[in-house]
Amino acid sequence: MSYINVAETGQFVTLKINADGFDYSSNVDVAFDGAGSANVVTVPALTEITLNATPGLFRWKQLDALSEYVVTTASTNSLAATVVLDETSFFTGANSTLGIFATTNNKTPTYFRMYWQGTTSSDKYVQGVGYLAGLAPVVTPDSPVWTSPLTIEVSGAFTEGTVA
Repeated sequence: MSYINVAETGQFVTLKINADGFDYSSNVDVAFDGAGSANVVTVPALTEITLNATPGLFRWKQLDALSEYVVTTASTNSLAATVVLDETSFFTGANSTLGIFATTNNKTPTYFRMYWQGTTSSDKYVQGVGYLAGLAPVVTPDSPVWTSPLTIEVSGAFTEGTVA
């Protein structure tokens, strides 16, 4: 068995977003590897990331059975992270992709790709499209840098791939 180790150089978890306004829904890969690649923002300083892929469930009980029945319904998918904010990714962005704050505030559809263990050849990723949400920057005397939760509410399904 091989575990997914993310604690070595070159094997860090990476989250990239592209909210340049172009519709890549027919081929999300183009948002990162093709024409849209100049508009990609790498979300810096991830301190935590959670991938949620939760199928919905419909349950019922019958008078002629001792156990309940269940079938799955459409999934609710999201990606949640905690980040240390930096000025460029939060306010400026990259080319046609605005910063995280404006992308969230403008409710811009966002293509994302989360790399599990680095961004080099044969590394795995999960990608999709959704909306940035849950932004709540905070700073305290004990944590003197701005940090924030950040959620991507996925519209549709995750897809997976491998870096070429």
